[in-house]
This record gives sequence, C-alpha cells and structure tokens, in this order.
Amino acid sequence: MKRQKTIHHKEYCEIINVLKAERRRLGLSQSDVAEALGMTQSEVSKIENNERRVDVLEFKSLLALYRAPYNETLRRAITAYLGLDQA
Repeated sequence: MKRQKTIHHKEYCEIINVLKAERRRLGLSQSDVAEALGMTQSEVSKIENNERRVDVLEFKSLLALYRAPYNETLRRAITAYLGLDQA
C-alpha cells in the first residue's frame, strides 16, 4: 500500500488554507510574507498552493508574522491541527 504524501493530506491542506486566509485578512501580499521570512514570493506561492512543504521553522515564523498569540481564529485552528484541544 502506497502512503499518501503528507503535502496532500487533508489536514495539512486545511492548515495551509487557514494560513493563506489569515495572510489575506491581515492585508499581506505573498511578497510581504516572503520579505519578512527571507524567502521568495515564489516559495510562498508554492507553499500556499501545496507544491512545497512548509518546514517547522518557517511555520513558527509564519505564526509570529500572523500574530498567532493575539489571533483567536488562528490559535484555535493551530490548536486543533496539533491535537492540543483533545484534553
């Protein structure tokens, strides 16, 4: 049985969609995000279009840029994604 690539897993795609929605809600362009994270706009686009995985350090930087500690919607989505709401 062939294992599904995690980049196409439903949960992964959902969290990437949440991040994309938050970027847009905050009024940030892909170029803004790329500049803040030291990436190219193309890399951000590939992440948002599930063509490239976001690594854990990039994920951490995205959460900081998108103000996760002060963003209830994003905090809830991340908590659920990580399974921390199962307590």
